[in-house]
Amino acid sequence: MDSVREIKTFIEGLNKSYTIPSTMWKILSIVRDEHSSPKDLYNVISHDQGFAERVMRVSNSALFGHSGHIKDLNHAIMFLGYEKIKSIALGLMVIDIFPWYKPFDIKKLWVHAYEVAYLASEIAAINHVIVPTEGFLCGLMHDIGRVILYKKDSNKFFEIGTNDDMLKKEMELFGCTHAQASGWYLECARLPKDIFLPITYHHQPTSVTEFKPTTYVISLAEALSRRFASKIEDDGIWTEEHDKVMQELSLNEEHITMVGERLEKARFEISDFFWEIGLTQSKNIYA
Repeated sequence: MDSVREIKTFIEGLNKSYTIPSTMWKILSIVRDEHSSPKDLYNVISHDQGFAERVMRVSNSALFGHSGHIKDLNHAIMFLGYEKIKSIALGLMVIDIFPWYKPFDIKKLWVHAYEVAYLASEIAAINHVIVPTEGFLCGLMHDIGRVILYKKDSNKFFEIGTNDDMLKKEMELFGCTHAQASGWYLECARLPKDIFLPITYHHQPTSVTEFKPTTYVISLAEALSRRFASKIEDDGIWTEEHDKVMQELSLNEEHITMVGERLEKARFEISDFFWEIGLTQSKNIYA
């Protein structure tokens, strides 16, 4: 219990140092509102000049094939589409909460998180149990706890590794898992319960008592990320719980194969996307 209290106290301190800016709160509100419009997003971004410049920089990157051709936010939304601009804004939002650290290569962790977010949105689009944007948002933030554990004690963090006993080692070394740390941080930051609770239980999906569909989607997306995009940062261990989740979500292997094929087409774009976002952050911090 002492270690849990210590982590929670540490998280409270982090929340004071890494607060979510007002622009990010507004973007979060827009992204969660299925009735929001491109105009709503434009109005928020355009009133924050620094953030608008970073969105434009990413929009004009070679990644999107419009290098130097997009002149303003309206053009960005028109050329890239509302959903793409929302993804860029969300990516910047999450990375701004916890910036780059060395020797921890956080970029790779964010790429993993984005892949989980992408898978979650695709799963949601198939079975319609939640809004795809909700799955994307939770997926993008699901592993923030790993950054928190790193900041708490980097030596202990590197002892954990990424083997299948990761969660057990986290409990031994920190008294909690990264999923719990993620949930505590997001709750402390006053994010809604329907976001932080599914993230808290994404490694124990059948244990959650509220917001089950979102929890199931995030947990399944995490497990599938290892199947389709295996990398050292993956901690999506397939368990018997995921077989049950598949049944609860009425998904079969044909659905999963389709989702995997879509991710394969998007993988390089996702990696390059976070590289571009990382560059904008580095310029913002170290200019």
